[in-house]
Amino acid sequence: MKQQLLILLTMITSLCFAQDIKRCENSEPSYINRMPGFYINECKNSDYNDAEFIYYIGGKANKINKGGKYYNIWYTKKAEEIQKFSSAQINQNYYNAVIKVKGKALDDKNTMFLASQNGKEVYIRVHTAANSTDSKSYRVEVLEVEPMQQNIAINLEEAIEKDGKIALYGILFDVGKSDIKPESETALKQITDYLTKNPAVKIIVVGHTDNTGVYSANITLSRSRAESIKNYLITNGKIEASRLMSEGVGSLCPVTTNTSTEGKALNRRVEIVKQ
Repeated sequence: MKQQLLILLTMITSLCFAQDIKRCENSEPSYINRMPGFYINECKNSDYNDAEFIYYIGGKANKINKGGKYYNIWYTKKAEEIQKFSSAQINQNYYNAVIKVKGKALDDKNTMFLASQNGKEVYIRVHTAANSTDSKSYRVEVLEVEPMQQNIAINLEEAIEKDGKIALYGILFDVGKSDIKPESETALKQITDYLTKNPAVKIIVVGHTDNTGVYSANITLSRSRAESIKNYLITNGKIEASRLMSEGVGSLCPVTTNTSTEGKALNRRVEIVKQ
């Protein structure tokens, strides 16, 4: 009996004095507070990740797909916390904090936010139980948008001579668009330098997407993106148009599965194919 009582008291003490789990003690962004009386029960952060956010305006789904420093944090209410926090109250607290720093809500229910921190776009998504009057837990995702640091150097000429093609991941576009983003300059210069050094070489620029969305739309988008790259090489790289072709194959040629965020990111690519 004494042993059972001791176990029970240990469990109660553990609940009453719940603390952030050890590996998540420093997992929160410094500029975001949590609700009072909550501790971190789980976290899955990464220095760089592709994140997809879906939110609704007037019943219509909107999607954002961006890359950068990613936080995913689960909060659980401490057993000794007697104050009740509804899901609406939690969302409103985050909304007020974002508005205070001149950010804005992106959806109708104040669960998806956009703000700026140190010159970076910051997306914040709050997940709560629907219409709860006393939320026992909630989750927050934060994405600080920034280009991925390239840690692996690729010799483009060597790869093309060996395999006849190369996949490039440094040419970036906004979701659903074909305008080349400024941070793509390094990868585009690699192609320009290769073609300038090898004036007899002709290439095909091939656009690839993941399987998100409608197949026909992905084919059109991949073709449009490849065309944008070809036009860039002609206009900015001063490469003769007769040396360049462009094509898009949508999601027809994946390099891996589309069932994970990581897989989708690998399938979204541009390939330079030697003619």
